Amino acid sequence: MPTIEYLVSTAADGTPLEYFKTGTGPALLITHGSVATKEQWIPASEVLAERFTVYAYDRRGRGGSGDGETYSIATEVSDISTMLAVAGPASHLLGHSYGALCTLAYSRTQGLGGGVHVAFEPPLAVDGPVAGDKLPGYATLTEAGELDAALEYALINFVRVPAQAIPFLRETPIWSTSAPLTPTWVRELREIDALGTDLTPYAAIADPTHLIAGTTTAPFLYRSAHELAHVIPGSTITDIDGADHFAHLANPAGFADAVTAAIVGAARA
Repeated sequence: MPTIEYLVSTAADGTPLEYFKTGTGPALLITHGSVATKEQWIPASEVLAERFTVYAYDRRGRGGSGDGETYSIATEVSDISTMLAVAGPASHLLGHSYGALCTLAYSRTQGLGGGVHVAFEPPLAVDGPVAGDKLPGYATLTEAGELDAALEYALINFVRVPAQAIPFLRETPIWSTSAPLTPTWVRELREIDALGTDLTPYAAIADPTHLIAGTTTAPFLYRSAHELAHVIPGSTITDIDGADHFAHLANPAGFADAVTAAIVGAARA
């Protein structure tokens, strides 16, 4: 197992951002999704560390990172800039779920300057608002401290996990680590829906870009990845057979192999 080093950087607004560093080789920065922390990425990072120097950070408002008084995707873009400065020139970038929306925003507005961008199932509103009129019900649950109920509500209504899968998910580490983070999802869902349904702004992305989707994931997540692959110039896409939105946890080695192949393939193109 590669050594993992825990460190702290400071965002532009003074917010501390905790991250871990592991492995050797070209730099790869991981931006995790909603109701998650960097720790969720340790299993995949152990495999990725064989080819890359992996940096995974806690997005603001969770884990070892602090938070600010205001929030927007623009804040996330600034935090990615901070972390890419740590990782160094020509770093690669991997975003998952909401984190992929943040990395897409970074790629569109800033650009990597030599690295490859991999986006794993960004939750775009390709078939209508992701939260929509169900967001107030979710916010009410989090404000009341009903975090377990809030996670179930969100997985069914926003991620669109089948209700029959909830008992299984309750028995996994995902549940116990995600439920306490459900309040941070409220502001992110607002940001997702505020993006709207127009994907044409992503045509401005010039970075080498690769999308990843699981064949058994929620249909709107699969569609998001595939529609983006048609919009972003020169982008490519990988379908991971039998995988869902948590492929990095269910099969970390297989997922890491898909990421490695994407980066190597894009770098050669």
